[in-house]
Amino acid sequence: MLNKKYSAISAGIGLFGLFAILIALVVVRSNNPNTTQTEGAKPAAVVNAAYGFIRLPEAISQFQVEGAHGLVSIEIDKPTERMPAGQYHVRYWKIERKDDQDNKWALTGRYYGKDNPFEIKDGGETTLDVGEPIVATVDARNSGSSYYFNQIINGRGSEIVELTRNGSRPQAPKLRIKNKDGSYDQTFDFQYG
Repeated sequence: MLNKKYSAISAGIGLFGLFAILIALVVVRSNNPNTTQTEGAKPAAVVNAAYGFIRLPEAISQFQVEGAHGLVSIEIDKPTERMPAGQYHVRYWKIERKDDQDNKWALTGRYYGKDNPFEIKDGGETTLDVGEPIVATVDARNSGSSYYFNQIINGRGSEIVELTRNGSRPQAPKLRIKNKDGSYDQTFDFQYG
């Protein structure tokens, strides 16, 4: 009876020790800058990597790519930016401007998918054509006696572009439909959602 009691205590101490070791490993790994980080966290440190340069259109103010070195975000402040060499995919870009009333307008291109690879070569310079021109289209479909319209804004790489004013969506656009002889002329309000 006594042996069973000591065996249970020994097993409990052993399990506690195992959990303590696992917790210590997690803490050590989370404080090590060379371990892989998850999305949203700071990118992992790149040790002994080759570097190249990326050149973006002047209007681009923010740029983010994903590749062999994880997620790389760039705040553009000069014509070319230094990046670790490797294969990348564009995640998003942003263009910001102010109008005459000091409203801050932003275009953000997203949702490229994985079909937009590019490479940064060691010591080389890669030029990317992202951003403008922006193309806005209206798709219409008929369902019985109703018509449905959808406005889509795309960038030069067919990415979906979001337009904001002062951090929020601007008022939904209007749609004017007029037939050739002018007998039908109506203006409709779009609604988001």
